[in-house]
Amino acid sequence: MNLNCNRHRAVMAMAAAGVLTALATSAPAFAAPDTETSEPQIAAGAANVVVPRTGLNSARGDKVVEMAYQELNSDRTMETPMGSNCNYYSSLWNKPCQAWCADFIKVVWKNAGVYDWQRLDSEAGTTARWARTYGRWHPGTAGIIPGAAVTYNSSGDPFVDSDHVGTFVGWVNGSPKVVSGNFNNQVYKHNLSYGTPIAGWADPS
Repeated sequence: MNLNCNRHRAVMAMAAAGVLTALATSAPAFAAPDTETSEPQIAAGAANVVVPRTGLNSARGDKVVEMAYQELNSDRTMETPMGSNCNYYSSLWNKPCQAWCADFIKVVWKNAGVYDWQRLDSEAGTTARWARTYGRWHPGTAGIIPGAAVTYNSSGDPFVDSDHVGTFVGWVNGSPKVVSGNFNNQVYKHNLSYGTPIAGWADPS
């Protein structure tokens, strides 16, 4: 299916009941919700946001970009069959066919040697939780650097449950780009902005 990383029915129900804030403060730092439901598909042609170049890079961030491109250019980028959510990246973590943007990020971070990558789980807010723990969370897009993990979230607390996560790979022909898993059923390079709000970014340095 042309879906982004799934949100979780249980969390959405609690949000409707007005108890999401209580959950955010009481849940363990890396706990992920258990039940998933589908979200609308990603609008790949949405206009990009204007993000000025910071002129900053980090060795670890550059390695993350390298590993993201390595996966983008590999022969394992597609779901099999397409639309099934069955993918190479989730299978590496002994997971079933499921929404897999976070599973993709976990592979990229492992291959790039990001500190404590083992903490990441299969929910799209996983890098936001990692970044909050290590003081590397930045709301919005200000100051974003290549290699950042970008968290997209349409509602609620991005540290509890998010829509999608991808790797910011920098500016391509002057346009800020992200490489994501589970973007229209594949690993795909797309605009930093695609319609779903950007909650913030994690610095993996």
